[in-house]
Order: sequence, then C-alpha cells, then structure tokens
Amino acid sequence: MNPALLGNLGVTLTLAFSLLGAVLALLAYFQGDGRYLRGARALVLPAFLSALAAFLALEWALLTHDFSLAYVARNHSTQDPLWVTLVTPWAALEGSILLWGLLQTFYTWLASRKALDPWRASVVLAVLFGVQSFFFGVMATIASPFETLPNPPADGVGPNPLLQNHWMMAVHPVLMYLGFVGLSVPFAYAVAAMATRRYQTWVEETRWWTLIAWGFLTAGKVAGMWWAYEVLGWGGYWGWDPVENASFLPWLMATAFLHTAIVQQTRGAFKVWNFAFITLAFAATVLGTFITRSGIIMSVHAFAEGPVGPAFLGFFLVSTALGLGLLSQVAREVRDTAVFRLLSREGALLLGAFFFSGWALVVLFGTFYPLLVEAFTGARVSVGAPFFDQVSIPIGVGLLLLMGIGPLLPWRRTRAEVFRNLYLLLLVLALGTLVGLLRGYTPGASLAVGLFLYNLTAIFLLAREGVLARLKAGLSPWGFLENRRRVGSLVVHFGVALMALGIAFSQAYRLEQERTLYRGQAWEVAGVRMEFLGVRARDEGRRFAVEAHLRTDRFGDVYPRLNFYPQMQGPLATPVVLYTPVDDFYFVLMDFDREEGQWASIRLIVTPMVFWMWVAGGLMALGTLYILWPVRRPEEAKGVSPA
Repeated sequence: MNPALLGNLGVTLTLAFSLLGAVLALLAYFQGDGRYLRGARALVLPAFLSALAAFLALEWALLTHDFSLAYVARNHSTQDPLWVTLVTPWAALEGSILLWGLLQTFYTWLASRKALDPWRASVVLAVLFGVQSFFFGVMATIASPFETLPNPPADGVGPNPLLQNHWMMAVHPVLMYLGFVGLSVPFAYAVAAMATRRYQTWVEETRWWTLIAWGFLTAGKVAGMWWAYEVLGWGGYWGWDPVENASFLPWLMATAFLHTAIVQQTRGAFKVWNFAFITLAFAATVLGTFITRSGIIMSVHAFAEGPVGPAFLGFFLVSTALGLGLLSQVAREVRDTAVFRLLSREGALLLGAFFFSGWALVVLFGTFYPLLVEAFTGARVSVGAPFFDQVSIPIGVGLLLLMGIGPLLPWRRTRAEVFRNLYLLLLVLALGTLVGLLRGYTPGASLAVGLFLYNLTAIFLLAREGVLARLKAGLSPWGFLENRRRVGSLVVHFGVALMALGIAFSQAYRLEQERTLYRGQAWEVAGVRMEFLGVRARDEGRRFAVEAHLRTDRFGDVYPRLNFYPQMQGPLATPVVLYTPVDDFYFVLMDFDREEGQWASIRLIVTPMVFWMWVAGGLMALGTLYILWPVRRPEEAKGVSPA
C-alpha cells in the first residue's frame, strides 16, 4: 500500500458509495419503499470514511515527501515546516477539491442523523449524495490529487508563498469550506420541501443548518481579511477582489434568508423568498468555486486554469435550475396572500432582505461586467474598489438603520408606544453624528459614530424590554440570557455595528508614509520615532529573508522583512503589524541596499480601529455559537432523565 493507491481507492469508493446512495435514495422517494432509504443511509458512513482515507493518504504523501505524486511535487518541498506541510492539501486545486469533498461527506453524515419524514429524508440524501458524487467524480476524472509521475523529482518547489507566509492560511480556507459546503444541507432541505410539497417545518430545520454555515462563512471571511491585512503588504483587508466578491455572494444570500426565515417561522409568510434565497446561496458557492478554479479571472485566490472550470459551470447551472425549477412549480402554492405594512417587523425584515439581495446583485454585476465586456467586444475594462464602495456605502447605511429599528418593531402593525423608541433612536443617531462632526471627524466617520450609538441604544432597549418582561412576570431577570436566539442575535448585531465603525474609521483616517533611511538615521511620524540600525540576512532553507532592524521609542525593536522564495521572481513583504486599541502601526520593508546594507526604504501605515474589527468578527462568531448552543430541557435542568 502506498499513498497513491490508498488515495485512489478512497476516491473511487467514495464515488461508488455516493452514486449508489443517490440511486437508492431516489428509489426510496419514487417507490415509497423504506428499505431503499435504509440502504442509502447505510452508505453514508462508508462514504465519509473512504473520503477520510483519501484525505489522510494525501497527508501521508506530503509528510513522507512522496514526490511520485504530481500534487506533492508541485506544492511541497522537503524544506517546508510541519504546519505548512499539514495545510498543503488545500494549497492547490486538486487538494482543495478533496477537502471540499471530505467536508461534504461529513455534512451528509450529520444530515443523515437528523430525524425527518421518509419522503423528505430520501430527497435530502439524494441531493447530498448527488453533490458529493460531483466532487468525487471530478477527482476521479479530471482533477485527481493522486496522479503519479513517471519520473519523480528529488524535491518539489513548495506551495504558493502567499499561502505559507502566515499561519492564518491553516484556518481561513477550512472555515470558508465549512461555510460553503454547509450551505448544501439547507439547499437539500429546500429541494426536499419543494419536491415533496411539505412546507411546514423545513424552514425551522433549514435555518439551523444555515446558521451553522453562516457562522463559518463569517469567521472565514474575517480570517481572510486578517490574512490579507498581514500578508499582502498593502495594509488593507478588503480589495473587492473578484474571488472575495464571489465568496461574499453566498454570505449575503444566507444572511437574507436568516432574516426572512424568522417571518416564515413566526407568521408563515415569505416561503417563496426563502426557497429562492437558499437556492441562490448554494448556487453562489458553486459559482464562486467556478470563478476560483476556472482561470477566468486573475486573483491571489485563483488556483489555475484547467478542465474543472466547465465542470463547475455545468454543476452551477444544474443546481440553480433544480432549485428554481422546483420553485416555479410550487410558487403558486406557497405565495403570500397577506399584505404587510412597511412599519412592522416583517416589513423591516423583508426590506433588509431586499437590501442584502440588491447588494448581491450589484457585487455580481461589478464582478462579471469586465468578463462580459471582454467576451462580447474584446475590450478590457475593470471595475475597481471605487465603484463597489460607492454602491456599498448607502446599502450598508440602510442595513445599519434597519438593524436598529427592525427588532424593536412589533409584528403586523406598530403600536403607539413603539414610536417613542424610534424617536429616541433617531435622536441618538443625530446626536452621535453631531458629536462626530464637532470633533472634526469626516461626515462619513461622524455618521458611523451616530449609527454605532444608534444600534447600541437599540440593543439596550431590546435587552431592557426582555428583562422588564421577566420581572413583570415574577421571573429572574437573568433568565433573559436563556433566550439564546435573542441574546445571540444582539451580540451579532453589536459585532456588525462595531465592524462598520472600524471600517469607516480605518478608511477615513489611514495614514501612509514612506522614506528611505540610512544607517543611524531617525524618522518620526505619527507619534513614533524610529531609527534604522541596518539590515540582516537569514537563510531559512525554504526561503531567504532580509530584515530591517528598526529601533522605535514606542514598540522597541521591530524587524519588517522581505522573503525571497525560489518560485517567485520578486520578494514578498512580511510587515510587522503592531495592534493597539486606537491605531495599528504597520511597518513594511520596501527595498534595501543590496550592496552594503546601508539604507532601507520603510513604509509606515497607521490605521485606526482595525483591532476592533477583529474583535467584532469574534463577537459575531460567538453570538452565532451562542444561538446554536444546545438548550437544556427542563427535565435535564432538574436532573431528571428525559427517558
């Protein structure tokens, strides 16, 4: 047994189990025979274990430097540190598809353990088996991680330097894939509900799965922002890169669903919207994968051109047609007949969903517009950050306004007392903005201050409302914390408001200066005095590094560096980022005297409030986890066995 044999065996078995499982699940649905469903369920765990064996085979090949595998030869070297070796499976095309496939089998296994009626369970399994059949079919035919070389090299070149320059690459892709793949389960539930025409409970079950995927997507995107901030050397965290945009689309659609799903759970409305949002969220994950792996765009995230592009495009079209095709058949049955008032909670939630979906449409248009123009006219155009910023700012402001007002509004029609809260919120918004202007902030930053205080007040009012209701009922006020959905959503909303404040200030008050310093020369900027003491070279085996030695009066000695990798023509800057609650100080070595080391060009970027953006991301993840955390049943709380 060797890694190639074990890996190919794992991929082949997973594909076989998945195809057979899909057939059995479909037979169970069409013939109404529970034996087929039991047979399909029996294949879920073997498929997962086979996929796990394939993944471990790739790790085995990497750890043993088995360069007979083309993937290992292209993406690994004997000089790689252990952590880089362990994360190399998702450093390139074939390995990332294997990780995706493994996670898909894991989600299928989790979904199969949830109790559903046999009709919907059959369709759910058929869809999930179908999805994982696609991924393992791709690996078995056109993107095998276990392709062997007739003449293996003695050593490889290692993974993309951008992917081995920061530990966050061990985390960010896995979180993103957990989010992307996680959306396949809500999609399967939606297809099952529409195919079986059983709409009663699907949204409650689907919302739980969607929240899991959304939590991972949120954490993954924040981790990706952090990676970009510390690795790409430009001091930014979001560049409206096409692949960033593509990964933003499913997050937007899933967020829209999470809000409108509340209305369906509470009032039984918005079924059409919810089916559409879930279908489009899953389709957007496949679209993003197509963009990343088709080679149609140039991006630091793009892997390569290859035959997988058409395969993913076809899969995107099929999955979209399946979801929207079923929706067109059941739309008449599930359409809403009630009239909603705009000034009600359901009105605010629907308006928020329109904002999210409108934002998604704008991002989609801006991302694909250059490709369409080039395809039809041959001309090359670009849509850059200014366009996305201009359209995103008003949408973001609208969403922040709705985030404060929406939860305070009652269902159906607004009572008179609610207007007192609305007037208070508007007053806080106005005062916060005015205070910002009086302090000399830009209008945008001032509005961000007002919106932050506005949402903070809304959160306080909501918490106060819950506590007072319990006190009025003679209950402990701390019991309010047991309302996990309410409390968790308040934490998430606070994280969003804090993130918006960080974005506004970091964009408005970024300071960037660059100077060439000679040995012994000092430079004072943004309240930091630094002295250049020289450069030093470090041979680290897999790369050669040059560090500038700077002695600062505030942070001590810092060593921004340039890393030289054999597979890159130019150096890769590794900045030193020093976080403080007020400002980040970002030291970048831009160039140096290659003859005698007598001078170095240093760039200093000072950006406010970035630290709080990472805190905000953590709060959003914690709030999501709090909502998902299992609630003890009363019998368990009293120490009584549920049985």
